[in-house]
Amino acid sequence: MLPAMDSTSLERWERLRGVEVARAILREAFGLALVLTGPEGPAAHGRGGIVRSSSDCCRASLFTRDGFSRCDAFYRDLSEGNHVCHLGLHAFAEPVALDGETVAHAVASGFLRDVETDRAPLLAALQALDPSASAETVRRVPVVHEGHPVRAVLRSVAAEIVSYERLRLQAARESPGMWGIVGRSPQMQSVFELLSRVVESDATTLILGESGTGKELVARALHERGRRRAGPFIAQNCAAVPDDLLDSALFGHVRGAFSGADRASEGLFGAADGGVLFLDEVGDMSPALQVKLLRVLQDGTYLPVGATTPRHSNVRVVAATHKDLAGLVRGGEFRQDLFYRLHVLSIQVPPLRDRVGDLPRLVAHFTSAAPMRISDAAWECLQRYRWPGNVRELRAEIQRWQLVAAEASEIVPDHLSPSIRDAGGYRVLEEPEAVAAAEGSGTLADAVEALERAIIERGLARTGGNRTQLARELGISRTTLSERLKRYGLD
Repeated sequence: MLPAMDSTSLERWERLRGVEVARAILREAFGLALVLTGPEGPAAHGRGGIVRSSSDCCRASLFTRDGFSRCDAFYRDLSEGNHVCHLGLHAFAEPVALDGETVAHAVASGFLRDVETDRAPLLAALQALDPSASAETVRRVPVVHEGHPVRAVLRSVAAEIVSYERLRLQAARESPGMWGIVGRSPQMQSVFELLSRVVESDATTLILGESGTGKELVARALHERGRRRAGPFIAQNCAAVPDDLLDSALFGHVRGAFSGADRASEGLFGAADGGVLFLDEVGDMSPALQVKLLRVLQDGTYLPVGATTPRHSNVRVVAATHKDLAGLVRGGEFRQDLFYRLHVLSIQVPPLRDRVGDLPRLVAHFTSAAPMRISDAAWECLQRYRWPGNVRELRAEIQRWQLVAAEASEIVPDHLSPSIRDAGGYRVLEEPEAVAAAEGSGTLADAVEALERAIIERGLARTGGNRTQLARELGISRTTLSERLKRYGLD
């Protein structure tokens, strides 16, 4: 499957070493700009900027509204061959093809083909956009007599990108996930796609999800793969610290600000300067601290406890919560303006019960040092269980197996925690009738009946009383289920 081509892909390619070398060659040897452009135009235009290394003439046009839009339209409509832009300047374009489909172009642009070309039309076209443009600006436009060397450089750029994308896609197919986050389910693919789009941003990001879903892993991925990777990553759980201590922990304090403040503290906003500050469980932050956090997000300044002079913060804030912040706003427990500031970019991490297809990969990841064979019956229990503690609970469960089943050849239901075993209907030997049958003092019929009753009783609890769903899961008709409910007094 082809990767989605957007400004993020183009920016990623622009940082390839071979592309950077080619850009330098075109600039130094020919005075040309190298532009990577896709269906959405050049990456620089997607950022609201201009193409790097543009000539003075191109820059004069790009700094005008009409010139920018015409230039952008020119790059969007490229195909292989020679081209002439709205000013009359030429360009070479080399397609970047993956699996036979052109997904982008490597372009050398902004030149004339003949030194004898009359430059008066070019000056007139430029002055129609920017009346202040001078003849000197047009005079400095480079001339390319022979296109073969330039095309050779562009072909090397396209080959570098294709090679990189093939290796990246192969790694993605072989990897159990992305950036240290395990998962290949459609739900996690959506998370990864969004991550790849926001990772290079400095915008405040809000990560939503139940406890144990891996919100901090997502925050760390944003740091380790983002532009602030060289800076610190500092995490603080806002629910784990009393309000007065959290104020000092986040924003610092001056010496003597309170009893015991023998020395000044820069706080976590100061310690995270140039990096990422991860605020976990931000929904538990008090109203007073919500005001201070809002101030930092609005203008980058904050006031340490006891200080009179504001300090500046150069920090990307990544916040997370398991709570419904929109609901808290409606209930007056969370500031609406802060909610909007935090919600600039949001990533929803799915609960484990919604991506049970990732269970084999997660189990393999957590047991990679000591692989374990898991029986079909145990797998059924794992897949039927609702995992209220999500991936964190799964990891704790696997650590339990490593203790209770260290000598076993495979994991069976008896090795699982009772609640997980119950989900698959394997609590039989804990029922009195089953124990009696196993000891020879009861009948098999009584044991089977006890098991059937336990499965139906726990199934009703698991499905919230949804009889149609339970009948489907058990592979019986709704009529048969109704008969069993009456027999066991569960109707």
